[in-house]
Amino acid sequence: MDSRECRGMAERAATWIVVGVDGSPGSDRAIEWAVQEAIVRGAGLELVSAWSVPQTGLPALAPAERQAFDEEARATLDRARAAVDGAEHVPAEVRSTLVEDNAAQALIAAGERAELLVVGSRGRGGFAGLVLGSVSQQCAIHAPCPVAVVPLASDAQPHGRIVVGVDGSEPSYGALHWAVAEASARRASLDVVNAYHYVPVVTPFGPAGVIDPEELDKASRALLEEMVAGAVGLKQPELPVELITSASAPAAALLRVATGADLLVVGSRGRGGFRGLLLGSVSQHCIHHATCPVVVVRPHATPATES
Repeated sequence: MDSRECRGMAERAATWIVVGVDGSPGSDRAIEWAVQEAIVRGAGLELVSAWSVPQTGLPALAPAERQAFDEEARATLDRARAAVDGAEHVPAEVRSTLVEDNAAQALIAAGERAELLVVGSRGRGGFAGLVLGSVSQQCAIHAPCPVAVVPLASDAQPHGRIVVGVDGSEPSYGALHWAVAEASARRASLDVVNAYHYVPVVTPFGPAGVIDPEELDKASRALLEEMVAGAVGLKQPELPVELITSASAPAAALLRVATGADLLVVGSRGRGGFRGLLLGSVSQHCIHHATCPVVVVRPHATPATES
């Protein structure tokens, strides 16, 4: 390989996608998705596996026991790397990293050098589950880059449609910009959703006020038009965009629209229905229940590379 080819590879892999590896079916599905995403972006792919000694309160493990943990994790990582290298289509560059650390901490640290962090929604060991405090949840809350949570049952076949939820907050603008760039890179259409679920307030003296549903819908559509004009505008004039308003609860609206989509994108901090990544929030609910991969975009996250 001459110097020009080396420079070309370095340029193609200037950005990295990091994916968590633990040998579970959920991890395998996340790797498959991350490979395709890296190819779409022309990015490098980093496979990261972590192991740590169980905190049992017993005496420290002997060196041979520690070595056994390391060797098992390394074998799992090597199998994942071999599967990626042996695939028909391979990212611009592939590397693998084994870390002795808590799984969530290792992946969050790896996110410092990534434009996207990918985890499976079901795993085992360090990557198990989507329960409070799980690796997937911790990454979605704390990683410095966007985080994609890939459900095991998600369809690997692309459908050419991305869904993003917005609510007018700054973080949802970030999610929208990320989704616009991602849709452009994938040559996909974009559905932009705003839900304005209204719960009437009743006082001892009767209803606190009467809200006109038509006015709510008009305000919702006006918000969508303003946000999309700013995010798409002259940058992506040919991007197919559909504006969707819904009187449903935000999580229910997003999950319904995202049925059959390639990707659902949400912000990690918002207002109203899209606030936070707290237990029961829209983002958390989507991660738990979406049938497609969900990308959680933190404020100021780097968007996908436009092509």
